[in-house]
Amino acid sequence: MIKSEKPPIFRPERETLKVTFLVFSGSSIMCVASAVDPLRAANRISGETLFDFKLVSVTGASPVTTCG
Repeated sequence: MIKSEKPPIFRPERETLKVTFLVFSGSSIMCVASAVDPLRAANRISGETLFDFKLVSVTGASPVTTCG
């Protein structure tokens, strides 16, 4: 990349970034929210789907976090 070029994330023709979070049972809900919420907020503020994210677990079932 030439120094004057903008990184791909700042180019207007960027694609949606797909992110998968692996959540283990016993995880802190605050840790999960701290990772997911900025992506959700960026989508809302931009009016576009900049980030396509999903939460998954090892077993495929819903993980039980520290708050239930």
